[in-house]
Amino acid sequence: MVDTSADDDAFCRSNNVAPGSNDYVNCRKNRDVQRGNANARTDRAQRNLAEQMLNNPTRP
Repeated sequence: MVDTSADDDAFCRSNNVAPGSNDYVNCRKNRDVQRGNANARTDRAQRNLAEQMLNNPTRP
């Protein structure tokens, strides 16, 4: 996994939010949730592709 804390920090600070404030904490939580959802979608797509390939093999 890639460390994205610097990117998240820069994104939240770019919205003129002071570190440690409630808005900053909410911003970081939202970024974390968005990343988790994106990872889940990617994993699900990979599993679906593998399942499709196993269930529908092409024969030469």
